[in-house]
Amino acid sequence: MTDSGIHSIVSCMKDESIDQSLLEKRYELRMRSENLPGHLPNHPAQELERVAACIREQEIRADVYGTGKIVEDFENEVAALLGTEAARYMPSGCMAQPIALRIWAERVENFATAFHATSHLELHEEHGYQWLHGLEAHLLGDPSRPTLAADLEALPQELSSLLIELPAREIGGQLPSWGELVALTDLARSRNIRLHLDGARLWEAQAFYERPHSDICGLFDSVYVSFYKGIGALAGAMLLGPTDFIAEAALWQRRQGGTLHSSLANIVSARTRIDRQIERMPSYRRRAREAAVLWAALDGVEVLPDPPQVNMFHLRFETPAKAMATARDRVAEEHGIWLMGNPRPDGPASRTEITIGDAGLGITDERLQIALTHLQDEMKRA
Repeated sequence: MTDSGIHSIVSCMKDESIDQSLLEKRYELRMRSENLPGHLPNHPAQELERVAACIREQEIRADVYGTGKIVEDFENEVAALLGTEAARYMPSGCMAQPIALRIWAERVENFATAFHATSHLELHEEHGYQWLHGLEAHLLGDPSRPTLAADLEALPQELSSLLIELPAREIGGQLPSWGELVALTDLARSRNIRLHLDGARLWEAQAFYERPHSDICGLFDSVYVSFYKGIGALAGAMLLGPTDFIAEAALWQRRQGGTLHSSLANIVSARTRIDRQIERMPSYRRRAREAAVLWAALDGVEVLPDPPQVNMFHLRFETPAKAMATARDRVAEEHGIWLMGNPRPDGPASRTEITIGDAGLGITDERLQIALTHLQDEMKRA
């Protein structure tokens, strides 16, 4: 299941006002519909079956506690792609990123770091950077736009590190321009601040910058990438940087129980998907911009940002979240198209995230327009 699909289902589960039967009904409806967001809603066993067949056909030997040909070759391949000296496969970004900031902090004996107010570390990780690593975070800039050099200039605090997310998910996948990004990283270096890239969606950002991944990553001292979002693989992440940095990161990974006995299925899933999915990112972005035009034409709907910068954008509805979810369900039942995940309350209004992947490429403008016209009618009746 894709990142956006998991996010929407978990959002439902957290909403105590939605009973289990409705959750199950919506899951089944989504699974039998064509999806606009994400990759194809395949059966959960399908990826495991694909991976198992690959392991048998190629006679791949399992990794053991982070060592072995399969994981080491994959680490070397991604390091070469991103232009870094070394890499370490890890189970999650929630583990990898605070480790990176901890290492940079210890090297200069300064535990002050900074990142955007909507960073995943701030909103979704129970402040693990503070509780586990003793880091002090400073939130930079306007929460509604990317971090800029002026935001760093306005912060007098001496920092050991600065984390930049490209693109920033919580603000609709926004990115600074290349010139703005270079100005920010140049300023950080002039202040001896280490730069860490939250590249959970780096693969998507590359389609915007139209530069090699190594050019983007070359602005940073360390990089994290994810394999289950845009790549659509099983869970997994990688931390990249200088050789001595990665050696320290591996030690912290063991300290936190993150060196699993084997991650074979997850590694094979990512390694066999990554090249194909990276090649498709420009087409995902084009389709997102085409779809956004149709969404923006609806009354009571705002596209953020407009036009989308990557294959992701947010939608803000004047209609409340529960009514939007009901309207979406009715459209899916009538037209067989699942337009979005579960809208979240946004004051009296609501909002949701659209990330275009394999699934959205198969829905024509004509069919999408028909479904959106029905959605508009349902919104008016809400």
